[in-house]
Amino acid sequence: MKKILYIIAFVAVLTACNDGFLDKKPLDKMSEEAVFNSDALAESYINAIYTVLPDPFTEGNTGCISDEGFFRYGGTSTRYIADGSMTPSSIIPQDEGGPAHNTRTTFLNIWNRAYEYIYRINYFLNYVEQKGSALSEDVKNRLVGESYFLRAWAYTNLIQRYGGVVLVDKPHDDLGSDFAEVRSDFDKCVEFINGDLDKAYELLPDKNGTAQGRVHKDCVLALRCRLTLIVASPLFNDPNFPTGGVFRGAYSESKWEDAYKAAKAICDRADVDGAYALDDTYDGFWRDINSPEVIWAKYFVQSSGQPHKAQLLYSLMDFGGGGWESFNPTQAMWLDYEMKNGKKIFEEGSGYDPLHPFKGRDPRFEHCIIYPTKMYKWLDKEGKNQETQLQLYLLYENTEIADFDKGKPEPVTSKKASDQIHLTNTGGSGLTKWYMPDKYISESLIGNVMYPWFRMGEMYLNLAEAAWHLHREDEARACLNKIRSRADVMMPEITDSGDNLWDEIVNERRIELAFESFRYLDTRRLKIATTYENVPFAGMRTMLLQKGSKQDTLYRCVQPANMVNKDRNYYWTNTGESAAYITSNNGHNVAYLVNYVWKGKTYEVDYGEACLTISPTQKWFPNSSRNNLPEAGKITCTNKPGTENPEDYPNYLMPIPQTEIDKTYDKNGQVHKIIQNPGYNY
Repeated sequence: MKKILYIIAFVAVLTACNDGFLDKKPLDKMSEEAVFNSDALAESYINAIYTVLPDPFTEGNTGCISDEGFFRYGGTSTRYIADGSMTPSSIIPQDEGGPAHNTRTTFLNIWNRAYEYIYRINYFLNYVEQKGSALSEDVKNRLVGESYFLRAWAYTNLIQRYGGVVLVDKPHDDLGSDFAEVRSDFDKCVEFINGDLDKAYELLPDKNGTAQGRVHKDCVLALRCRLTLIVASPLFNDPNFPTGGVFRGAYSESKWEDAYKAAKAICDRADVDGAYALDDTYDGFWRDINSPEVIWAKYFVQSSGQPHKAQLLYSLMDFGGGGWESFNPTQAMWLDYEMKNGKKIFEEGSGYDPLHPFKGRDPRFEHCIIYPTKMYKWLDKEGKNQETQLQLYLLYENTEIADFDKGKPEPVTSKKASDQIHLTNTGGSGLTKWYMPDKYISESLIGNVMYPWFRMGEMYLNLAEAAWHLHREDEARACLNKIRSRADVMMPEITDSGDNLWDEIVNERRIELAFESFRYLDTRRLKIATTYENVPFAGMRTMLLQKGSKQDTLYRCVQPANMVNKDRNYYWTNTGESAAYITSNNGHNVAYLVNYVWKGKTYEVDYGEACLTISPTQKWFPNSSRNNLPEAGKITCTNKPGTENPEDYPNYLMPIPQTEIDKTYDKNGQVHKIIQNPGYNY
């Protein structure tokens, strides 16, 4: 009985252990017989494996290592990745003997965790399929189908981060002493994952034949849609480097056809079968557990005693949670939100007004980002509804705009200390995507009701991307316009073609999927990281002028270069900085004059009008020649894939944890059986 209780406890709290991924011990024989022959216990066992990839509702999620956001306290969780100093040792979490924070995590390094879960899946499959089981037929088929899906889910996330990985499909005690723990070629890994998806699709029930939150046949279609897009993308399917291997697949244009067919299959479930539809509201897919847009989600029960769950929204927690904060959207992120007329703020005719930089923007901006003076609703501890103005600004009394023209000194904002005008925020704006105004937020109380792993917005974007590569532009535009015509978005239709349409596809993905943990991996699979990942971390500072009953608000934020200093009444200036770059704390030059190539034209944007001192270290994509910036420090951001060899850049793929590399060292052959990814030393 004690052994049975032990394995029941295991399935409730299954987590990655400190052993290497091949250092696993089999389950106790009595325990496995009890669990794998009971419908209820076997289901509990598989339930625990659903968390192979944790949800991203943490302080330092993946957005904080991209050009989406910044995490003030991310020294051991985000900043060392964003500033290019990631190593095979620095990514190892503290509970595995490394320096990385255990809970303020990006969930990029999933190596040990994923293989721990793969081991448990293999153990279950081996027992049920090889030894036989007393499970009822329906439960057995469903759980086996779920197991194949979850193994495919684990391996998809592994290859997206690491390239080709070690393929293990049996319990380790059944592999034999001759098992060579070596990485398989990327294409072989894809073939393996597709095999698991085929088995899962055959066994899983339809959408309406299972409980909410459990995987079903449409989840297989959605995962294959995401997988084939990854496989077809330039990082892994590069015509400039057509030879396949561990780090990438062999180039084939047919991979885009595979991506198209996979995306069409899940989109047809919405457009033909009526099983799904884009939600009428942009916040529906995170607020409504019955949203027609959601294909598969993780659902939460609001309860206390679960720390680190609400921390993504620290800045909105009781006016900042007593000094803590987490996700700050960057100026680079809000720059890419179009105006309501469909133009970027730097385009002629956009209607952008520096005195009101947030007015007239894409409605999704209002759903995602909260800025100074904006009113927002929240629930206090007593359950009472409150409405508050976000007070992230310097109050400058007895002053009006005209006083600066008369010689009144402007506020000094070049030092970090004076940039941090509010204890709970260094970026000057906050995150409201995922925010639930009718749920109380605290450090230990879950306010969110679900996190969508797959939703139709992503599926249509995947279809648009694949269709464009196959020169099916009408279909690509239709997908984008379907998303842009959401009832509470209603952005103008896209009519572009060719490279201009490609710019729209990349930008629409950036905006629609903002803060959903896509951007970091997207800049890599699209091979645009060498430029976008060198746009600096930049925040915004706001000054409220008060003279009698008259109030004016001035913003120091990223501006089109042709507007900078055009009228000093618009915002206070970053005086004294004449160079086009600064030197960050990690010793690399940071450009703050950035050229954006958009629809065939180049626009210069001045980040020097924003705050560049919000982070102890600035962003850097390694080996990107940032120490020798062209054009007096400018960098040029383009959505066209780079021609560089990713094997010359360490941060295109994640490093495999050094502890795992070391465990495969062959002293006789003086080699490591598992090879490290490019750019990282053993």
